[in-house]
Amino acid sequence: MSIIIKILLIFIFNIFILHQSFALNLDLKFHKETINNYCDFLYNKKDNLFSSDHWRVEEIDNIKEYFHLSSKIKIKIFPFIRGEKINGIRFTFYNENEEPLLLVNVDKNCNIMVSRLIQRDMTGKIFSIDNLSSDLSEVKSSEYFNPPLKKQKPFKGIKVAIVDTGVNYNLGIIADKISRMDESNLTGYDFEDNDSLPYDIDTGRSIFFPMHHGTSVSSIILREAPMSELVVYRFPRSEMCKFENLVEHISVNKIKIVNLSMGSVNKDDWQCFYRAAKSNKNILFFVSAGNDGKNIDFDKIYPASFDLENIIVITSSDISGNLAQGSNFGSVSVDFLIPGEQIPVIDHRGVKTNASGSSFAVPRVVAMAIRILSKNPNANIFDIKSKLISRAIRSNEKVKYGWIPDPLDNYLLN
Repeated sequence: MSIIIKILLIFIFNIFILHQSFALNLDLKFHKETINNYCDFLYNKKDNLFSSDHWRVEEIDNIKEYFHLSSKIKIKIFPFIRGEKINGIRFTFYNENEEPLLLVNVDKNCNIMVSRLIQRDMTGKIFSIDNLSSDLSEVKSSEYFNPPLKKQKPFKGIKVAIVDTGVNYNLGIIADKISRMDESNLTGYDFEDNDSLPYDIDTGRSIFFPMHHGTSVSSIILREAPMSELVVYRFPRSEMCKFENLVEHISVNKIKIVNLSMGSVNKDDWQCFYRAAKSNKNILFFVSAGNDGKNIDFDKIYPASFDLENIIVITSSDISGNLAQGSNFGSVSVDFLIPGEQIPVIDHRGVKTNASGSSFAVPRVVAMAIRILSKNPNANIFDIKSKLISRAIRSNEKVKYGWIPDPLDNYLLN
Protein backbone atom coordinates (compact mmCIF):
# COMPACT_ATOMS: atom_id res chain seq x y z
CA MET A 1 0.00 0.00 0.00
CA SER A 2 1.46 3.34 -1.00
CA ILE A 3 2.15 6.07 1.56
CA ILE A 4 -0.39 8.38 -0.17
CA ILE A 5 -3.19 5.79 0.19
CA LYS A 6 -2.25 5.27 3.85
CA ILE A 7 -2.46 9.02 4.51
CA LEU A 8 -5.83 9.22 2.78
CA LEU A 9 -7.21 6.31 4.83
CA ILE A 10 -6.01 7.90 8.07
CA PHE A 11 -7.59 11.21 7.04
CA ILE A 12 -10.94 9.56 6.21
CA PHE A 13 -10.85 7.59 9.47
CA ASN A 14 -10.21 10.75 11.51
CA ILE A 15 -13.06 12.61 9.80
CA PHE A 16 -15.37 9.64 10.46
CA ILE A 17 -14.41 9.53 14.15
CA LEU A 18 -14.76 13.31 14.51
CA HIS A 19 -18.35 13.32 13.30
CA GLN A 20 -19.64 10.33 15.26
CA SER A 21 -21.47 11.09 18.48
CA PHE A 22 -24.01 9.74 20.90
CA ALA A 23 -26.19 12.71 20.05
CA LEU A 24 -26.46 11.61 16.43
CA ASN A 25 -27.91 8.30 17.59
CA LEU A 26 -30.67 9.95 19.59
CA ASP A 27 -34.24 9.36 18.47
CA LEU A 28 -35.20 13.02 18.20
CA LYS A 29 -38.70 12.01 17.19
CA PHE A 30 -39.00 10.40 20.61
CA HIS A 31 -37.83 13.62 22.26
CA LYS A 32 -40.42 15.65 20.38
CA GLU A 33 -43.13 13.19 21.39
CA THR A 34 -41.93 13.33 25.00
CA ILE A 35 -42.20 17.13 24.99
CA ASN A 36 -45.68 17.02 23.43
CA ASN A 37 -46.81 14.40 25.93
CA TYR A 38 -45.70 16.49 28.87
CA CYS A 39 -47.43 19.58 27.45
CA ASP A 40 -50.65 17.58 26.98
CA PHE A 41 -50.42 16.46 30.59
CA LEU A 42 -49.71 19.96 31.87
CA TYR A 43 -52.17 21.96 29.80
CA ASN A 44 -54.81 19.42 28.76
CA LYS A 45 -54.66 17.14 31.82
CA LYS A 46 -54.03 14.03 29.70
CA ASP A 47 -52.15 10.96 30.95
CA ASN A 48 -48.60 11.70 32.10
CA LEU A 49 -45.93 9.66 30.32
CA PHE A 50 -43.71 9.93 33.40
CA SER A 51 -46.25 8.38 35.78
CA SER A 52 -45.33 4.86 34.68
CA ASP A 53 -43.09 2.50 36.62
CA HIS A 54 -40.27 3.15 34.14
CA TRP A 55 -39.57 6.62 35.54
CA ARG A 56 -38.42 8.07 38.86
CA VAL A 57 -39.16 11.72 39.58
CA GLU A 58 -37.47 14.23 41.90
CA GLU A 59 -38.16 17.93 42.34
CA ILE A 60 -35.51 20.46 43.37
CA ASP A 61 -36.12 24.24 43.35
CA ASN A 62 -39.04 24.03 40.93
CA ILE A 63 -37.05 21.83 38.53
CA LYS A 64 -38.43 18.35 38.03
CA GLU A 65 -35.91 15.65 37.19
CA TYR A 66 -37.12 12.44 35.52
CA PHE A 67 -34.89 9.35 35.41
CA HIS A 68 -35.67 6.53 32.98
CA LEU A 69 -34.83 3.46 35.05
CA SER A 70 -33.78 1.19 32.18
CA SER A 71 -32.02 3.54 29.75
CA LYS A 72 -30.63 5.78 32.55
CA ILE A 73 -31.62 8.87 30.54
CA LYS A 74 -32.39 11.94 32.63
CA ILE A 75 -34.67 14.85 31.74
CA LYS A 76 -34.90 18.13 33.64
CA ILE A 77 -38.10 20.12 33.23
CA PHE A 78 -38.28 23.73 34.36
CA PRO A 79 -41.42 25.87 33.90
CA PHE A 80 -41.13 29.63 33.27
CA ILE A 81 -43.84 31.12 35.48
CA ARG A 82 -45.25 34.63 35.17
CA GLY A 83 -47.78 35.42 37.86
CA GLU A 84 -49.69 32.20 38.33
CA LYS A 85 -49.44 31.05 34.72
CA ILE A 86 -46.81 28.93 33.00
CA ASN A 87 -45.33 31.05 30.23
CA GLY A 88 -43.07 28.36 28.80
CA ILE A 89 -41.03 25.29 29.65
CA ARG A 90 -37.37 24.31 29.35
CA PHE A 91 -36.53 20.64 28.71
CA THR A 92 -32.95 19.47 29.17
CA PHE A 93 -32.11 15.91 28.12
CA TYR A 94 -29.06 14.02 29.40
CA ASN A 95 -27.48 10.74 28.35
CA GLU A 96 -26.75 7.75 30.58
CA ASN A 97 -23.48 9.41 31.66
CA GLU A 98 -25.53 12.43 32.81
CA GLU A 99 -23.91 14.57 30.13
CA PRO A 100 -26.18 17.28 28.67
CA LEU A 101 -27.29 16.52 25.13
CA LEU A 102 -30.37 18.49 24.13
CA LEU A 103 -32.00 21.69 25.36
CA VAL A 104 -35.47 22.68 24.15
CA ASN A 105 -37.41 25.81 25.13
CA VAL A 106 -41.13 25.86 24.33
CA ASP A 107 -43.66 28.68 24.64
CA LYS A 108 -46.95 28.57 26.52
CA ASN A 109 -48.55 26.78 23.56
CA CYS A 110 -45.77 24.16 23.52
CA ASN A 111 -44.29 25.49 20.27
CA ILE A 112 -40.55 24.90 20.13
CA MET A 113 -38.74 28.24 20.22
CA VAL A 114 -35.13 27.20 20.83
CA SER A 115 -33.43 23.82 20.46
CA ARG A 116 -29.70 23.19 20.95
CA LEU A 117 -28.10 19.80 20.38
CA ILE A 118 -24.62 18.97 21.69
CA GLN A 119 -22.54 16.81 19.36
CA ARG A 120 -19.76 14.72 20.90
CA ASP A 121 -17.07 12.60 19.32
CA MET A 122 -16.39 8.99 20.32
CA THR A 123 -14.21 10.15 23.22
CA GLY A 124 -17.08 12.20 24.66
CA LYS A 125 -15.51 15.54 23.77
CA ILE A 126 -17.85 18.23 22.39
CA PHE A 127 -17.12 19.22 18.81
CA SER A 128 -20.22 21.33 18.02
CA ILE A 129 -23.53 22.73 19.23
CA ASP A 130 -26.29 22.56 16.62
CA ASN A 131 -29.33 24.80 16.32
CA LEU A 132 -32.23 22.57 15.25
CA SER A 133 -35.42 23.25 13.33
CA SER A 134 -38.73 23.60 15.17
CA ASP A 135 -39.57 19.93 14.62
CA LEU A 136 -36.07 18.78 15.71
CA SER A 137 -35.55 17.13 12.33
CA GLU A 138 -32.94 19.40 10.75
CA VAL A 139 -29.72 21.16 11.73
CA LYS A 140 -30.11 24.84 10.86
CA SER A 141 -26.64 26.01 11.95
CA SER A 142 -23.68 24.80 13.99
CA GLU A 143 -21.19 26.36 16.38
CA TYR A 144 -17.94 24.40 16.33
CA PHE A 145 -15.46 23.79 19.13
CA ASN A 146 -11.78 23.66 18.19
CA PRO A 147 -12.03 23.83 14.40
CA PRO A 148 -8.85 22.79 12.55
CA LEU A 149 -6.23 25.51 12.35
CA LYS A 150 -5.75 27.01 8.91
CA LYS A 151 -2.15 27.13 7.75
CA GLN A 152 -0.53 30.53 7.53
CA LYS A 153 2.96 31.97 7.59
CA PRO A 154 4.05 33.12 11.08
CA PHE A 155 3.93 36.81 11.97
CA LYS A 156 6.79 38.28 13.99
CA GLY A 157 6.04 41.21 16.26
CA ILE A 158 6.02 42.20 19.93
CA LYS A 159 4.83 39.13 21.80
CA VAL A 160 1.93 39.59 24.21
CA ALA A 161 0.16 36.83 26.11
CA ILE A 162 -3.65 36.79 25.98
CA VAL A 163 -5.03 34.74 28.88
CA ASP A 164 -8.75 34.50 28.29
CA THR A 165 -11.44 32.25 26.82
CA GLY A 166 -9.29 31.71 23.72
CA VAL A 167 -9.69 33.36 20.31
CA ASN A 168 -11.12 32.48 16.92
CA TYR A 169 -7.70 31.71 15.49
CA ASN A 170 -9.07 31.34 11.94
CA LEU A 171 -10.65 34.80 11.90
CA GLY A 172 -8.72 37.02 9.49
CA ILE A 173 -7.58 39.75 11.89
CA ILE A 174 -6.52 37.15 14.48
CA ALA A 175 -4.99 34.65 12.04
CA ASP A 176 -2.76 37.38 10.62
CA LYS A 177 -1.22 38.26 14.00
CA ILE A 178 -1.46 35.13 16.15
CA SER A 179 1.88 33.69 17.21
CA ARG A 180 2.89 30.47 15.48
CA MET A 181 5.81 28.09 15.90
CA ASP A 182 5.36 27.29 12.20
CA GLU A 183 2.60 27.42 9.60
CA SER A 184 0.64 24.59 11.26
CA ASN A 185 1.21 25.08 15.01
CA LEU A 186 0.38 27.89 17.42
CA THR A 187 2.76 29.10 20.11
CA GLY A 188 0.05 29.33 22.78
CA TYR A 189 -1.95 26.58 24.44
CA ASP A 190 -5.42 25.62 25.66
CA PHE A 191 -5.00 24.82 29.37
CA GLU A 192 -8.68 23.90 29.72
CA ASP A 193 -8.83 21.25 26.98
CA ASN A 194 -5.11 20.41 27.14
CA ASP A 195 -4.49 20.88 23.45
CA SER A 196 -2.81 23.37 21.13
CA LEU A 197 -6.06 24.93 19.84
CA PRO A 198 -7.18 27.70 22.26
CA TYR A 199 -10.51 28.39 20.57
CA ASP A 200 -12.80 31.12 21.95
CA ILE A 201 -15.33 29.09 23.98
CA ASP A 202 -16.37 29.41 27.62
CA THR A 203 -19.03 27.01 28.90
CA GLY A 204 -18.75 28.13 32.53
CA ARG A 205 -22.23 29.69 32.63
CA SER A 206 -23.99 27.42 30.15
CA ILE A 207 -22.82 24.51 28.08
CA PHE A 208 -25.64 25.11 25.60
CA PHE A 209 -24.98 28.84 25.21
CA PRO A 210 -21.21 29.30 25.54
CA MET A 211 -19.76 32.74 26.01
CA HIS A 212 -17.00 34.32 23.93
CA HIS A 213 -14.64 36.99 25.18
CA GLY A 214 -11.01 36.61 24.13
CA THR A 215 -11.45 37.51 20.46
CA SER A 216 -13.10 40.84 21.30
CA VAL A 217 -10.37 41.69 23.83
CA SER A 218 -7.65 40.78 21.31
CA SER A 219 -9.22 42.89 18.57
CA ILE A 220 -8.68 46.02 20.70
CA ILE A 221 -5.00 45.23 21.13
CA LEU A 222 -4.53 44.60 17.43
CA ARG A 223 -6.22 47.86 16.49
CA GLU A 224 -4.31 50.00 19.00
CA ALA A 225 -0.97 48.16 18.75
CA PRO A 226 -0.86 46.47 15.32
CA MET A 227 2.71 45.33 15.90
CA SER A 228 1.39 42.83 18.49
CA GLU A 229 2.07 39.12 18.12
CA LEU A 230 -0.67 37.33 20.09
CA VAL A 231 0.37 34.32 22.14
CA VAL A 232 -3.03 32.95 23.16
CA TYR A 233 -3.81 30.87 26.25
CA ARG A 234 -7.24 29.52 27.15
CA PHE A 235 -7.47 29.68 30.92
CA PRO A 236 -7.97 26.48 32.96
CA ARG A 237 -11.45 27.08 34.42
CA SER A 238 -11.90 23.51 35.69
CA GLU A 239 -8.42 23.24 37.27
CA MET A 240 -7.14 26.68 38.21
CA CYS A 241 -3.81 25.42 39.56
CA LYS A 242 -2.78 24.85 35.95
CA PHE A 243 -2.08 28.59 36.07
CA GLU A 244 1.37 27.64 37.38
CA ASN A 245 2.05 25.76 34.12
CA LEU A 246 0.47 28.57 32.12
CA VAL A 247 2.72 31.24 33.65
CA GLU A 248 5.73 28.99 33.18
CA HIS A 249 4.82 28.66 29.49
CA ILE A 250 4.72 32.47 29.25
CA SER A 251 8.09 32.71 30.95
CA VAL A 252 9.70 30.15 28.62
CA ASN A 253 8.45 32.20 25.67
CA LYS A 254 10.10 35.31 27.21
CA ILE A 255 6.88 37.33 27.14
CA LYS A 256 6.88 40.46 29.29
CA ILE A 257 3.24 41.56 28.92
CA VAL A 258 0.11 39.57 29.80
CA ASN A 259 -3.51 40.62 29.22
CA LEU A 260 -5.63 39.00 31.95
CA SER A 261 -9.13 40.47 31.66
CA MET A 262 -10.76 38.27 34.27
CA GLY A 263 -11.25 37.64 37.96
CA SER A 264 -13.49 36.23 40.69
CA VAL A 265 -14.23 36.58 44.40
CA ASN A 266 -12.79 33.16 45.25
CA LYS A 267 -9.24 33.75 46.48
CA ASP A 268 -8.49 30.02 46.63
CA ASP A 269 -8.99 29.74 42.87
CA TRP A 270 -6.10 32.14 42.33
CA GLN A 271 -3.52 30.93 44.87
CA CYS A 272 -1.53 29.00 42.27
CA PHE A 273 -1.57 32.02 39.97
CA TYR A 274 -0.36 34.17 42.88
CA ARG A 275 2.61 31.91 43.53
CA ALA A 276 3.50 31.78 39.85
CA ALA A 277 3.19 35.54 39.36
CA LYS A 278 5.22 36.26 42.49
CA SER A 279 8.06 34.03 41.30
CA ASN A 280 8.09 35.49 37.77
CA LYS A 281 8.79 39.16 38.50
CA ASN A 282 9.91 39.80 34.92
CA ILE A 283 6.31 39.37 33.69
CA LEU A 284 3.82 42.24 33.95
CA PHE A 285 0.17 41.17 34.35
CA PHE A 286 -2.54 43.63 33.29
CA VAL A 287 -5.70 42.68 35.20
CA SER A 288 -9.31 43.91 35.16
CA ALA A 289 -10.80 45.36 38.35
CA GLY A 290 -14.24 43.89 37.62
CA ASN A 291 -17.72 45.25 37.10
CA ASP A 292 -19.61 44.88 40.37
CA GLY A 293 -19.61 48.50 41.54
CA LYS A 294 -17.42 47.55 44.52
CA ASN A 295 -14.46 49.03 46.33
CA ILE A 296 -12.12 46.08 45.95
CA ASP A 297 -9.81 47.37 48.67
CA PHE A 298 -12.47 45.90 50.97
CA ASP A 299 -14.72 43.67 48.83
CA LYS A 300 -11.83 41.88 47.24
CA ILE A 301 -11.67 40.52 43.71
CA TYR A 302 -8.84 38.27 42.60
CA PRO A 303 -6.27 38.49 41.15
CA ALA A 304 -6.85 42.29 41.15
CA SER A 305 -6.66 42.56 44.97
CA PHE A 306 -3.35 40.73 45.28
CA ASP A 307 -0.48 42.89 46.52
CA LEU A 308 2.06 42.18 43.78
CA GLU A 309 4.45 44.65 42.15
CA ASN A 310 4.06 43.01 38.75
CA ILE A 311 0.27 43.38 38.56
CA ILE A 312 -1.39 46.47 37.06
CA VAL A 313 -5.12 46.74 37.75
CA ILE A 314 -7.38 48.71 35.44
CA THR A 315 -10.97 49.88 35.67
CA SER A 316 -13.26 51.63 33.19
CA SER A 317 -14.09 55.32 32.94
CA ASP A 318 -16.40 57.34 30.77
CA ILE A 319 -14.97 59.85 28.30
CA SER A 320 -14.88 62.55 31.02
CA GLY A 321 -12.78 60.52 33.45
CA ASN A 322 -15.60 59.53 35.79
CA LEU A 323 -15.79 55.97 37.03
CA ALA A 324 -18.07 54.08 34.64
CA GLN A 325 -21.32 52.82 36.07
CA GLY A 326 -20.83 49.43 37.66
CA SER A 327 -17.03 49.45 37.44
CA ASN A 328 -15.00 48.46 40.49
CA PHE A 329 -12.55 50.85 42.13
CA GLY A 330 -10.06 51.12 45.01
CA SER A 331 -7.37 53.67 45.86
CA VAL A 332 -5.01 50.87 46.90
CA SER A 333 -5.94 47.99 44.61
CA VAL A 334 -6.78 49.76 41.32
CA ASP A 335 -4.05 51.59 39.40
CA PHE A 336 -5.66 53.28 36.40
CA LEU A 337 -8.93 54.63 35.06
CA ILE A 338 -9.13 54.06 31.29
CA PRO A 339 -11.95 54.94 28.86
CA GLY A 340 -13.58 51.54 28.43
CA GLU A 341 -17.18 52.21 27.48
CA GLN A 342 -18.61 51.47 24.04
CA ILE A 343 -15.22 50.44 22.70
CA PRO A 344 -15.29 49.10 19.11
CA VAL A 345 -14.47 45.40 19.00
CA ILE A 346 -14.64 42.50 16.55
CA ASP A 347 -16.22 39.43 18.09
CA HIS A 348 -15.53 35.72 17.50
CA ARG A 349 -17.85 35.73 14.47
CA GLY A 350 -16.01 38.62 12.84
CA VAL A 351 -18.90 40.98 13.60
CA LYS A 352 -18.11 44.61 14.45
CA THR A 353 -19.79 45.69 17.68
CA ASN A 354 -19.13 47.69 20.87
CA ALA A 355 -18.24 46.47 24.35
CA SER A 356 -17.97 48.11 27.76
CA GLY A 357 -16.37 47.39 31.11
CA SER A 358 -13.02 46.96 32.78
CA SER A 359 -12.29 43.86 30.66
CA PHE A 360 -12.17 46.11 27.61
CA ALA A 361 -10.23 48.90 29.32
CA VAL A 362 -7.38 46.48 30.07
CA PRO A 363 -6.32 45.80 26.45
CA ARG A 364 -6.08 49.55 25.83
CA VAL A 365 -3.33 49.81 28.47
CA VAL A 366 -1.76 46.60 27.19
CA ALA A 367 -1.59 48.20 23.73
CA MET A 368 0.21 51.19 25.29
CA ALA A 369 2.73 48.83 26.90
CA ILE A 370 3.32 47.08 23.58
CA ARG A 371 3.97 50.40 21.86
CA ILE A 372 6.50 51.21 24.60
CA LEU A 373 8.28 47.92 23.95
CA SER A 374 8.25 48.50 20.20
CA LYS A 375 10.25 51.71 20.79
CA ASN A 376 12.33 50.34 23.65
CA PRO A 377 12.80 46.55 23.21
CA ASN A 378 15.08 46.32 26.27
CA ALA A 379 12.59 47.99 28.62
CA ASN A 380 11.84 45.95 31.72
CA ILE A 381 8.47 45.81 33.46
CA PHE A 382 9.38 48.66 35.81
CA ASP A 383 10.30 50.88 32.86
CA ILE A 384 6.92 50.10 31.31
CA LYS A 385 5.07 50.73 34.55
CA SER A 386 6.85 54.08 35.08
CA LYS A 387 5.94 55.25 31.59
CA LEU A 388 2.30 54.42 32.17
CA ILE A 389 2.22 56.16 35.54
CA SER A 390 3.72 59.27 33.94
CA ARG A 391 0.74 59.40 31.54
CA ALA A 392 -1.90 59.37 34.28
CA ILE A 393 -3.75 62.47 35.45
CA ARG A 394 -4.16 62.35 39.23
CA SER A 395 -7.72 63.61 39.24
CA ASN A 396 -9.65 60.76 40.79
CA GLU A 397 -9.28 59.44 44.33
CA LYS A 398 -10.93 56.14 43.45
CA VAL A 399 -7.73 54.77 41.87
CA LYS A 400 -4.06 54.89 42.81
CA TYR A 401 -2.41 56.65 39.88
CA GLY A 402 -5.22 58.34 38.01
CA TRP A 403 -6.91 58.61 34.64
CA ILE A 404 -5.35 58.19 31.19
CA PRO A 405 -7.76 60.12 28.94
CA ASP A 406 -6.43 58.96 25.57
CA PRO A 407 -4.60 55.62 25.56
CA LEU A 408 -3.86 56.09 21.83
CA ASP A 409 -1.76 59.19 22.47
CA ASN A 410 1.95 58.29 22.51
CA TYR A 411 2.83 61.39 24.56
CA LEU A 412 5.67 60.48 26.97
CA LEU A 413 5.72 56.88 25.74
CA ASN A 414 8.62 57.19 23.29
